[in-house]
Amino acid sequence: MATSKKLHPESTVATLRSAEKALKELVSEGKKISQYAVEKRAGLSNGALNYKGVPEYAELKERIRAAKAVSSPAAITPADKEKLKKEESLKKKYRDERDEARNELKKVLSENMELKYQLFHLQSYLRDLENKGLASADVIDISKRMRAGRSKR
Repeated sequence: MATSKKLHPESTVATLRSAEKALKELVSEGKKISQYAVEKRAGLSNGALNYKGVPEYAELKERIRAAKAVSSPAAITPADKEKLKKEESLKKKYRDERDEARNELKKVLSENMELKYQLFHLQSYLRDLENKGLASADVIDISKRMRAGRSKR
């Protein structure tokens, strides 16, 4: 390996050294290990170790994969899978309830708007009847009460 490094330019050797140092640092710190993390820690561009012209890069990438496999969390146990299924079913249940509540709210709001619209027309119809002398003027105007209720809030 020492003879092959001499064949490569100094920048390649420097890249290898900095990437190896970064890998060791990540392993010693217990951080997440990936090719991207090693390249970032080493100050290299993303994908710098993908260059196929340098066989040492492939070796280093293999060591990164091995370190990643060792540091990754243990496989999910059947109990964990059951717990995840239960959590997923609860999420689905709560999403369905939320969606149902949203739809109900939309329905109630549209009914409310329809009632306000009808009330407006009835009040204007009543005003027309009062102006013609066909209805009593002692009917309470709800719109004033509604405005008064809003101003108190």
